[in-house]
Amino acid sequence: MSLLQIDRLRIAFGGIVAVKDLSLAVAPGAIHALIGPNGAGKTTVLNCISRFYDADAGSIRFGGQELTGLRDHCVADLGIARTFQNLELFGDLTVLDNVRIARHRFQRATLPEVLLGLVRKRREDAEHTERAEAIVESVGLAGHLHARVRDLPYGTQKLVELARAIALEPKLMLLDEPAAGMNNREIGRLGELLQGLRQRLSATLLLIEHNMSLVMSISERVTVMHDGALLAEGPPGEIERHEGVVAAYLGGGHRARAAAGV
Repeated sequence: MSLLQIDRLRIAFGGIVAVKDLSLAVAPGAIHALIGPNGAGKTTVLNCISRFYDADAGSIRFGGQELTGLRDHCVADLGIARTFQNLELFGDLTVLDNVRIARHRFQRATLPEVLLGLVRKRREDAEHTERAEAIVESVGLAGHLHARVRDLPYGTQKLVELARAIALEPKLMLLDEPAAGMNNREIGRLGELLQGLRQRLSATLLLIEHNMSLVMSISERVTVMHDGALLAEGPPGEIERHEGVVAAYLGGGHRARAAAGV
């Protein structure tokens, strides 16, 4: 059974059809990549899942529950976390504060307890701070714990956003170009981190990414979009050899490297 099931999803903006009857199934515990050229409709799909956009037609089911029609905060409460192609961080806050904010959904203290600073509120604050610190350390940013986010390099900010998504303890993580702005060493570390996340959190990852080395090394399944529609789907090795994918997206150089085992 699929954790995420999309059936005949369709959405248009004016006269432009951004996603054309897309069907997609993501298995529980998988790292599933969604790739394609710029403008293929990948981020629009994530926006529909997250309920930032209303689809014109189709179904999106998560754990058997229909998502279309839900409010965006309800989707988060179901266990879906999201990172963005364009960063959505609080630049004037520290790394720790950005991650700690995500723990708000686990707060159990009542309003009077919060306003009066009673014992349960103080205990929860301490627990969430400790958890946030551990998450920041787990993504390799312990040395930046109290740094202001806007002062950090772009690639480091991407890790802060990933840490904030982890803090939600999601069942499904939607990752939109997490390797953007990273160098080769950082991308290698990111690949190890994402694989570790899947194991530690028992989380499922749906990943949009243009770095094909990362995609092909960590994904069990790859879905390729082109002009808003499904072009191909399969395991990474099959996608690398798919003539339509090579022609539309990967290019001949990638085919030669794949054939050479590079």
